[in-house]
Amino acid sequence: MKPRLLITTAILIVSCGISVQAQLDLPVKVIGNTSYYYYEVQNKETLYGIANKVGVTTDDILRYNPTASQNLEKKQLLFFPVSDFHAGNRQNSGVSAQVENAFNKTDESTIQITDNKPTTYTLQAGDNIYTVAKRFNVTVEGLLQSNRTLSPSQYVEGTTVRLTPNTALPFYCETSSTKFYQYKVQDGDSFHSIARSHNTTPEALQAANPDLKKPKKGKYMIVPRTITERKLVEMRTVSVAELQNFYSSRIEEIYEQMQADRHNSEINLGIILPFQLHKSTPPRQAMLYTDFYKGFLLAVDSVRGATGKHINLRVYDTQHNLNVTDSILQLPELQNMDMIVAPSEPQQLARINVFGQNNGVNVFNCFSTKNEDYQSNPYVYQVNAPTHIMMDRVLRWYDNQFSDYQVIFLEDGDAADKEIYDDIKKHISELGQFSTTLKVTGDLSFDVVSNHMNPGSKYVFIPSSSNKNLLKKVLKALKQAKTDRFDCDIAMLGYPEYVMYLKDYQTDLQDIDTFVFSRFFNSKGFRTRDIEALYSKWFNGSMLTSVPNMTLFGFDTGMYLLKALGERGIIDADTPLHKGIQTSFKFVRDSEGAGFVNQAIDVIHFSTDHKITTYVQ
Repeated sequence: MKPRLLITTAILIVSCGISVQAQLDLPVKVIGNTSYYYYEVQNKETLYGIANKVGVTTDDILRYNPTASQNLEKKQLLFFPVSDFHAGNRQNSGVSAQVENAFNKTDESTIQITDNKPTTYTLQAGDNIYTVAKRFNVTVEGLLQSNRTLSPSQYVEGTTVRLTPNTALPFYCETSSTKFYQYKVQDGDSFHSIARSHNTTPEALQAANPDLKKPKKGKYMIVPRTITERKLVEMRTVSVAELQNFYSSRIEEIYEQMQADRHNSEINLGIILPFQLHKSTPPRQAMLYTDFYKGFLLAVDSVRGATGKHINLRVYDTQHNLNVTDSILQLPELQNMDMIVAPSEPQQLARINVFGQNNGVNVFNCFSTKNEDYQSNPYVYQVNAPTHIMMDRVLRWYDNQFSDYQVIFLEDGDAADKEIYDDIKKHISELGQFSTTLKVTGDLSFDVVSNHMNPGSKYVFIPSSSNKNLLKKVLKALKQAKTDRFDCDIAMLGYPEYVMYLKDYQTDLQDIDTFVFSRFFNSKGFRTRDIEALYSKWFNGSMLTSVPNMTLFGFDTGMYLLKALGERGIIDADTPLHKGIQTSFKFVRDSEGAGFVNQAIDVIHFSTDHKITTYVQ
């Protein structure tokens, strides 16, 4: 089966009918900062009669005035929250001008969004996750699910979120409402004592009993009580404050659980590379990127069943154009990526790295060795280890391999690898190893080499650069020394570039017993042949020749990301070493607040028995 892009998009569209309650033609009183319609019971009135007269149901009366079921007294006040009833025509209702203006003022948080098409919204001053949920009639969980890279604390002014309006199903929430009870005044009661025992305020008591100057023993008075209930509600019926009160203590836990669930169920990967498919004949670099992608696809097809997760792979062509790159980075789905594979082009890479840092999205820098964003951007994964990190790993290995050897440096004056060579010389000096230097101008002679060797000693030869001409100048003499000076143990330490010279010099390196360090190496064994066969079968051709081989690089990268994200959901210092066909991966955070750097360095041993063995450090 050929690789496929597995993209899942689910949109839940729900239509909810809204019931319209009766309008009330009643005066309004403010109690505890909440406006209530109120009705004064007349002599011998019944619940049924009041309901018909006022325009509500008996259930409405009892919902807000529970003790009205027990008895009704003349001049008893019945209250109905204004927010739960339409104001209607209140010309003769006795509503104050202040309350009237409050009704006419439009509250932006309750603006009705009538459609349910997916959209984006940029938070304004004063917005948070609860105001957005209320305004667009979406659940808090729905917002978190649609914007999985945003933590609840990141819903601040300037943040753009994705949402689908009017998709909030009824949900359980703790809501607070005020209900009015009758209380028979006891001896010694006061407004303060009654308020204290009923969890209300003296001011609220006086507002609910305007004709009562002070409590009188044996008389009934109205007591407002705030009741908190956990019940099934609709978004339109709850306030922003109620949402915040209900969710504030648990929203981080909800978010973390969603993150864990997502990691357990899917892998989201993005590849943003300049394939330049708009050109009839793309340049070679674009074709190499395409081969990387093909290798990645082979990895996806190889492991998609084994991960136990749904793989969402999205691929974008930047066309080697910064404007196109910027347009791609505006796509909402990129904020949900577990990892984005970025190109080597400095400006494009820099833009993607900034996007990753701003949106909490990890960026896999596979191709650039010079970019240093990993030093300050915690979301960057630097695949090609910087020289100083590579040499730190190599020199640790050197200490185990050659600490009891004498060193013979082979210098030709080429400064191409001065940084690496200086690191090696400094380290050997600090170790206190005996060393000598041979100047190489023409071909190195066996006699010159032999004159610097003592019987029974061990020698490691280290060229001063990876220059191919220097290697050519010293090979003959070192091969003869390996053969004729059998009284000595001889080896050579080579450079990463030597892997590109194998076509001409592999046998020579083996005859000398050479160790080469590199960020990548392909021994061209059976695993390579398997990928070559799959490539030919699926893509009807042969992999492009390059060092490193880009198809294998794509395959190794894909296998590592899918395996690591499939098993643990994250990539960090605890993620096990992955030995690829050509490239290995082991990431460690560079420093606190910095990104991750690949610490896996290959040491390849070209041994005299003509075997090639790779050790990953």
